[in-house]
Amino acid sequence: METKRIAVIGAGVCGLVSIKSCLEEGLHPVCYEQNNDIGGVWVYSEALRPNQGSAVYECLVTNSSKEMTCFSDFPMPRKTPPYVPHATYLQYLRDYAQHFTLYPYINFNTTVVSVSKAEDYATTGRWEVRTRNNDTGQENVVIFDGVMVCSGMFKDATIPDYPGLDEFEGITMHSNAFRSGSKFTDKNVLVVGGAHSAGDISVDSSRFASQVYLSMRNGTWVIPRLGFGGIPSDMMGNTRFVSKLPAAIREFMVTNLASSKVNHDKAGLQSKAKSFFKGCQMVNDEIGSRIYCGKIQAKPAITRFTKSGAEFEDGSRVEDIDVVIFATGYHLGYKFIDNSIIADSHKDLELYEYVFPARLKHCTLAVVGCVAILGANVPVYELQARWAARVFSGKAKLPGPTQRVLEVRRRQKQTLEDYGRYKTYVPPVPLQEYYAKQIGAQPRILSLLLSDPKLAFKCLFGPAYPTTYRLHGPGSWHGAKKSIEEAWDNVISSIRTRSVAKEKHSNSIILKLFIVFTLVLVIVMHWI
Repeated sequence: METKRIAVIGAGVCGLVSIKSCLEEGLHPVCYEQNNDIGGVWVYSEALRPNQGSAVYECLVTNSSKEMTCFSDFPMPRKTPPYVPHATYLQYLRDYAQHFTLYPYINFNTTVVSVSKAEDYATTGRWEVRTRNNDTGQENVVIFDGVMVCSGMFKDATIPDYPGLDEFEGITMHSNAFRSGSKFTDKNVLVVGGAHSAGDISVDSSRFASQVYLSMRNGTWVIPRLGFGGIPSDMMGNTRFVSKLPAAIREFMVTNLASSKVNHDKAGLQSKAKSFFKGCQMVNDEIGSRIYCGKIQAKPAITRFTKSGAEFEDGSRVEDIDVVIFATGYHLGYKFIDNSIIADSHKDLELYEYVFPARLKHCTLAVVGCVAILGANVPVYELQARWAARVFSGKAKLPGPTQRVLEVRRRQKQTLEDYGRYKTYVPPVPLQEYYAKQIGAQPRILSLLLSDPKLAFKCLFGPAYPTTYRLHGPGSWHGAKKSIEEAWDNVISSIRTRSVAKEKHSNSIILKLFIVFTLVLVIVMHWI
């Protein structure tokens, strides 16, 4: 039987895991990358590259800890800090591609012009991919058995249309053009937005600017990278056990963590959404202190701009603004494919389980990375790629178009009821567990309880490390167990550069056993 050829569009995180997943399933990937390097948005450039959406800036570090954001069978080096600077993460991607010999499958400086159904799609499910060589301008058309769209869901920057904005005489820019706050020394800067990049840009600019103002339409929930006891927040919250708890308990846990580091009300950050999961979130460790020392002032939504400043919905005004930076997100961007297949709005986007266009007759096209995660993105995207490759190889099946569309409609209705708008922003663990189940890679907890109780305990109550999806099933990795056992030490080893004496504390063995028994009982009751 002839090996199926799969087009992989993009060589960022999603593209790399897709190439590797295809190889694991005996498929032949052909990747097209419009730039001359892998890494996608993780490649730092002073200038905004053509067709680029989001971009990294000098101060950027990962929002998720290294053990939660690494690939499932390629742990980060012990020397890597718990939260990873963008240049270090890019090198990690290059090491990954080198280790698994992915480079030979990548065609650099090649833009995908269009993806459309081949003439024989109705019977074969094949696709016609038109590409253009960026150096020569030569176009080429190739027929593929499947396509994995990995180019990133955000391309076109969104700048809201405010009254008076066209009359404002200062500098206006989107956050994708921001590189360093040092460029705004002694300036008055207004940042618009309430999510991660708005916080990063405000904090970095506040080190150099005369004054920074942060305008938020609905406020935000600020989550610190470090949780209680110095444990990375995502390692505390993104566990299988926590994901099984009632929503009210999870809400209580995360809001208490947020409130323990920042008094949102006093700092002017308070979200209009009383529920954490329904509001805007910002991962940031410093914005509270920068507000408390006066370098950042939180402001409500903008009502209009003047020639030199802005007015806000509480009636206040700020004049002498030199720079306005809009950290206001992006539109969906898959311009090389028809909107009827991948829509350009969340309202019309019909992706079955965020991966497969629901209405297609043949499940031979998958979108990897078209979902925002309240936590680490990489493990979710990798499982999406593994699932898609398994479907392409015929080893995993999907329901028919009618059932797929019904499921999309159900999810859209639920999202609209929960959030009042269409969005693709979900917690990682339930989605990871779903994908893993589809490919047979979910950790076999009950089996582990008998064969390796300690490992079972780590999988149940510890962080849902990406490596746990390499313990069993297709693509299992012999180093998975060791990686899980050493994960916490790997987090600490890079920062413990000074030896100190540890005070030993005695604990009741009876209390420990009681806690373990209770938690296991709860899990057994709710797990299956």
